[in-house]
Amino acid sequence: MRNQQLFETAVRDGIQVLKLIQQGVFAGPAFTTADASTEAAKTDGWTFKEIEAEAERRFAATR
Repeated sequence: MRNQQLFETAVRDGIQVLKLIQQGVFAGPAFTTADASTEAAKTDGWTFKEIEAEAERRFAATR
């Protein structure tokens, strides 16, 4: 069974990256953190597509 907490962390970090991109920032520590949490979630069986779709959905809901 996949770890929901790893997924939530990756989604949260993905949302932070989306916020930065919206502000015109395309590099920095948040991107490194997001890469690491995404890789951890992927190792646990989540796909990048699942993480990305959920981050985009939640980000859009905050606009």
